[in-house]
Amino acid sequence: MRLFIAIPLPPDIIRAVASARVALEAHGASGRFVPRENYHITLHFLGETNELKDITDALREAVRDIKPFVLRLRDYGSFKTDGSHTGFVNVTCDSDELDKLYETLESALWERGFSRNRGRLTPHITLGRKIEGDEDFVLPPQKAAFTANAIGLYESRNVKGQMRYTMLHREMLQ
Repeated sequence: MRLFIAIPLPPDIIRAVASARVALEAHGASGRFVPRENYHITLHFLGETNELKDITDALREAVRDIKPFVLRLRDYGSFKTDGSHTGFVNVTCDSDELDKLYETLESALWERGFSRNRGRLTPHITLGRKIEGDEDFVLPPQKAAFTANAIGLYESRNVKGQMRYTMLHREMLQ
């Protein structure tokens, strides 16, 4: 199974991110856009594995001392690699709880034999991949915010050429 760990988004945030995508497309950008039902904030990509018990144990351990925290949508950004852009909406946290969650999750996974992510967490919600025509795009200031109170383990499957993400397990923040 192809798995990743992420923060799920509430419906009002999904609508706000979908509006950002519409604005990006209206700007003239094109690419492989993410369907709105797949929006999330990735914490750790696990790849191909069937170690569900170890992963769910790591999730349970990671959230043990983490309180819910506020996340805010910000501006548009992109990762540029090999001439291709991955476009996204930046996300910021009002406290250090997201960083604490990320570090405890990385440690809990590492203790169970999973690899660590490279570098720091850059919280974002991906709008699309292989984006072209976004060079001058400026997303109007975002006011949307939500309280993150859970993380989830997701399976990523290709169904008829479309990626589908299914939550397999959820852990609530304390």
